[in-house]
Amino acid sequence: MISRCLAGVLLGIPLAACTLALALHWMPNRGQDWLIPVLILFFPLWTTVMIASYMFRSGLRAWVVLGSSNIAVFALLWLSRHLAG
Repeated sequence: MISRCLAGVLLGIPLAACTLALALHWMPNRGQDWLIPVLILFFPLWTTVMIASYMFRSGLRAWVVLGSSNIAVFALLWLSRHLAG
């Protein structure tokens, strides 16, 4: 139980931040007009990830899935920044 909670808290922060950064990057004009609303969405998204971490069967599975999700989102953000310029 504590392992799933820690996975949601610790891996939810970078996952929520990177997901919102990716959304801003794909918006027109790189989301400059949507910065404040997207920043307000950070806490509900982080809370959703924390709640969703309790749906996993074990703590190990939560760490693996959330960790791989973080790696995928970071890689996608890195690729979109370097390929789009």
